[in-house]
Amino acid sequence: MKESILVVDDDFSALQMVEQFLKLKKYDTVSCLTFRDAKKELAPDGRFSAVVLDYFMPDTTGLNMMREIHLVDPELPVIILTGSRDIKIAVESIKQGAFHYLVKPVDPDELYHALENAIKTRKLIHENRRLKSDLKTRYKFDSIIGGSGRMMDVFDVMSRAARVRSTVLIMGETGSGKELIARAIHYNSDRAGKPFIGVNCAAMPETLLEAELFGIEKSVATGVSERIGKFEAANGGTLFLDEIGDMSLSTQTKVLRAIQEREIDRVGSSHPRKVDIRIIAATHKNLAKAMEAKEFRQDLFYRLNVIVVALPPLRDRREDIPAMVEHFLARFCAENNLPVKSVAPETLTRLMEYDWPGNVRELENTIERAVALYDGAVIGVDGLPQNVRSRPASAAVPSTPSLDEPVHDLDKAVEEFERRIILSALERANWRQNRAAAELGVTERSMWYKIKKLRIEIKKGEGE
Repeated sequence: MKESILVVDDDFSALQMVEQFLKLKKYDTVSCLTFRDAKKELAPDGRFSAVVLDYFMPDTTGLNMMREIHLVDPELPVIILTGSRDIKIAVESIKQGAFHYLVKPVDPDELYHALENAIKTRKLIHENRRLKSDLKTRYKFDSIIGGSGRMMDVFDVMSRAARVRSTVLIMGETGSGKELIARAIHYNSDRAGKPFIGVNCAAMPETLLEAELFGIEKSVATGVSERIGKFEAANGGTLFLDEIGDMSLSTQTKVLRAIQEREIDRVGSSHPRKVDIRIIAATHKNLAKAMEAKEFRQDLFYRLNVIVVALPPLRDRREDIPAMVEHFLARFCAENNLPVKSVAPETLTRLMEYDWPGNVRELENTIERAVALYDGAVIGVDGLPQNVRSRPASAAVPSTPSLDEPVHDLDKAVEEFERRIILSALERANWRQNRAAAELGVTERSMWYKIKKLRIEIKKGEGE
């Protein structure tokens, strides 16, 4: 598709000359002798890739025209032409927002070069906006799948964490989605437009990790090149320290100082650099035990332990599995241009019975494998990996509803299953909600939320 350029000049010969130059480069052009005509062509739909306009017009000036153009399309690049060589006009044009300034008679190569750069810049702006919009959509809280009571607690802490700039510590097993939670907090905070930089502290040796975090100072004597570290790269945004529990004690000391002072020293430098960052850390380790074993610094733990997000393993929120399965099926079928598949009721039962030691990541990989390898439209149990389809149900999982009859409404079936579990626990606890919550391993708030959501009627005089 050709790029379209709007050209505005009251000098007919100059207008024709620019128009001919642009046609040689296969640009589409719309030419106007007055700004009144040009305004009729403007629209906020991105029709034009750039504007070339004369500075001196009989009915207005180039700067006034540019302001009105930017009211309609703020990112539309404007290249101003003028017969004057007054440097003050050039400086003022650039200060007011012109992309470039060219003196008449126009050199075609200069015009081509300016237009190419202007169009590239406009495309980058649009692409950045699209990516930011995609990121915000992808990491909205309601895009994270989870309706269980445990996840409602997580969402509550996440929303509070996004409103402040305090340090966050995410604790959860491998594969449970710690980075997804970290990104959601960042992209719902006031730092959403700034960088989110992640580093896996367990993925590299101690010597390399220090350079990765703090950067390297240039040294002429040794020939070492300058290298920016993750702390500096995240300036203004968020630094995500994944698996911080695997970081060595010596690196922990330097990270502690960086968090406390909000400044870092590059490797080979004694000149501190200030950084404005928000720290989100994550670990699958029990940091209390790590501190007892002298493997994790207490002072660093207390610096990190401000807002804690305890992410439950998938086996403790099995009621979220059906929605996750449906989401992954739709996603992987779309990515592979396949008709949307579904799972048979007995397949879903087996998925809900499995303990998922690899958590959400293992479930995601299982569904991706089934979509890729299973030929039928409805994935049977034989489409699951051997370890998933042969593993017996956990003793802690209540029996599933009868599948003798076909399931026509999956959401209602899962809701009824969950309702039966909670009712059974309440009956055993003599309708005391706190005891039932303790038995099911959820908070009292989560239990209250579920009772309200499922419209469970508590027997009068017996519940707390």
